[in-house]
Amino acid sequence: MAVTQSAFNVVKLALQGDERKGIIDVNFLYWQNKTGGADEDLKVTDSDGNTLWVDTADGVNYDNFCPLKNTVNGVKATVMDSGELYIYKQAEIPMQV
Repeated sequence: MAVTQSAFNVVKLALQGDERKGIIDVNFLYWQNKTGGADEDLKVTDSDGNTLWVDTADGVNYDNFCPLKNTVNGVKATVMDSGELYIYKQAEIPMQV
């Protein structure tokens, strides 16, 4: 498993099968596929197995994003032939006092 918190509101899944568990307010998903070529596949599901995003690379250095803007129960890179998947969470705005 290679799940890392890249920045304050960004989580990176680096391997197929990686999963960020728990309730997440997602803004968008971003697949960066620098090492793969055409026909590399990505399938992202939630922890319950519901499909969130499916994509296929159309060439080398392929990257794409999916504007999800939803609250989901986990995010899993069910199929990720190569590259890295970034989960951009909605900003957590501190409560003003």
